Amino acid sequence: MDFLLALDVLLGLSLIYLVFALAVTSINEFIAAALSSRARWLRRGIASLLSENPQSLDMERADEVLDSPFLSHLGTRGVWKTFRVSYVSAWQLTQGVLSRVQGFKEDAFARVGDIRALAEQLPANAPMRSALIDLCARANGDLEKFQVMLDDWFKTFEDQLTAWYRQKTQYVLVGISFFVVLTMNVDTIDLARQLSADPRLRAQLVEQAMKVAEASDLAALLDTAGRDRARREHEEAVKSRDEAEKGFRSACQAPEVEKARAQACADATRRHDEAQREEVVNRAALAAEQRTLDSRVKERADALSASGLMIGWKSGEFGQALAGENGLAKLVGLLLSGFAIALGAPFWFNVLKSVASVRSVGANVKEKASSAG
Repeated sequence: MDFLLALDVLLGLSLIYLVFALAVTSINEFIAAALSSRARWLRRGIASLLSENPQSLDMERADEVLDSPFLSHLGTRGVWKTFRVSYVSAWQLTQGVLSRVQGFKEDAFARVGDIRALAEQLPANAPMRSALIDLCARANGDLEKFQVMLDDWFKTFEDQLTAWYRQKTQYVLVGISFFVVLTMNVDTIDLARQLSADPRLRAQLVEQAMKVAEASDLAALLDTAGRDRARREHEEAVKSRDEAEKGFRSACQAPEVEKARAQACADATRRHDEAQREEVVNRAALAAEQRTLDSRVKERADALSASGLMIGWKSGEFGQALAGENGLAKLVGLLLSGFAIALGAPFWFNVLKSVASVRSVGANVKEKASSAG
């Protein structure tokens, strides 16, 4: 195999890995949305804050918090605890937790002393109990100071929750990669053999790969501007909702709302409700843009199929492949593909661009040599 042929095979494999890695990412996004993975991890995080034993999460208590009037309106119960709230503020979480404590009263969040009294009713070794008592002590009766410190403490919790979620997502991506490889018979050894033996197939994939390499990055390749814009707008809507909630607390949840402040409370309530509706609308827009992006990934996969690339199992081929004398080679080919695709789309996009750059130089050199001869 000469150098240029080897580059073409590598370029074709890089394109195949890239397309399947994009498909795996889309599948993961769909599963995460359908099962509300973020909401599930928030539920587990709340349980970890309320459990006396870290090894035994109190999921029932977490469900009670999520079903409280302070949080239940942010999501729906759904099937298997899905479609629940995925993001909460520190104050919403505190309200949801303490509203389930014995002795709770409607005006309990107006005074730091009352918050501490409720916090002391939480399970003795629960992390949130210790955190709230400590924050109340350091606030020294100042409710505004308590809320600022509460937000700082909650940010650390959110960062850790995000780290857990990302780690779990990596495991899921690896699992989906191997599932797709096994289902679609993406065998690296067989693919390399097809590309080496079929000049027409190789030429088509090289042409597709060179066009892909012209994109500056993955965002430009898939035209993710709409999805990214929708995501930014959703994040801004979440921030606006949280700010409106703070304004609502300030205007309507003081120890005593005087008549002179009734209008301010009404305005704050209106802004709070509008912010919540806007967040729901932006969330739906983000989901629509994600579906559009998924359709672009499907177009890339269809282009691979149209090139004549042989992927998928024929009738009875699976059993024959594993039972035959080439079973080990088939297993190795599938494993190579699984590990390769699990590296992710950004990795293979960068590899494809690098190989395409070398291939362009190599082709020009070969053309000059042929002309000279």
